[in-house]
Amino acid sequence: MEIILHIGPHKTGTTSVQTAFTKSASALRKRGFLYPKCNWNHPAQHRLAFAMKGGRAPGRGDTPELEAELAELTQTIASFRGERVLLSSEEFFSCPPAGIQRLQRALSGHEVRLVTFLRRPDNFLISSYNQKIKSSGNGFAFPIRRFLNNPRSIAPELSYATCLERWCDVFGDKALTLSTYEAAPPLDQLREMLDLSDTVPGEPQRLNASVPGVVAEVMRLAKTIGMDPTRQKKLFQRALTLFEGEPPFYVPDEDRRAVIATFEEENTLLFVRFGQDNPYTAAAMPSSPQPERLHNIILPDLMRLIDDLI
Repeated sequence: MEIILHIGPHKTGTTSVQTAFTKSASALRKRGFLYPKCNWNHPAQHRLAFAMKGGRAPGRGDTPELEAELAELTQTIASFRGERVLLSSEEFFSCPPAGIQRLQRALSGHEVRLVTFLRRPDNFLISSYNQKIKSSGNGFAFPIRRFLNNPRSIAPELSYATCLERWCDVFGDKALTLSTYEAAPPLDQLREMLDLSDTVPGEPQRLNASVPGVVAEVMRLAKTIGMDPTRQKKLFQRALTLFEGEPPFYVPDEDRRAVIATFEEENTLLFVRFGQDNPYTAAAMPSSPQPERLHNIILPDLMRLIDDLI
């Protein structure tokens, strides 16, 4: 049986992929293709990934036990009479070697294919920051400058070469299909790769999209003063409505290029390893249009928000 592991990483359309395959699970099964509800933390096999990492699963808040999750997985695969199985979690991407090795042993006897979609490092960093800063109650209130000065500190997934080397060391280079977020929507790419375009619909809307820069800064300031998480949620909804349509989070081109340059050498070696040119070079980054303003939040924004609230 062929096992396809969609290993992420974060901020590369993973939620759209997982949601589309969840909605199509019944139709897929009729075609001999399984997107299983084992190791399930909606809408994907996140519990398996967190077990491989030894971390707590969101939502339920427990720590999944790896042997139990693998037993559930192997039993599900053994009972399926089709030909292909897709497992997906963005958390797979940064799994440690020991977890990957244990998964490989559990899947021995099956043909394993790895699929990943990378994203231009500066956009990945900004999108990751936006996700963390907009989320209420997590205590994340750092200014983005902290991560522009040290890009590796935002998320381990940004070290693409390190993460993928762990997977290739276990499953081999030939198992990996390496593509990019920029080439086409990852959902569309995956549907085409797996010859499922007539079974899995495209996702017409972006899921888990980034918020305008001013909304992100409102949330950062709210967390900086220690606002209660319940109030943070209410503030977020008001700000999102008030500033709908405002520009995305702004980072100057020189900072973006510096982020790309941080990873350029290792990304070049990574893409060459798979017979591709590195699309993520500082020289190749196009210049952004001059923004109307150079700050994500200004005093008139705060006055508009106060006026809306009172």
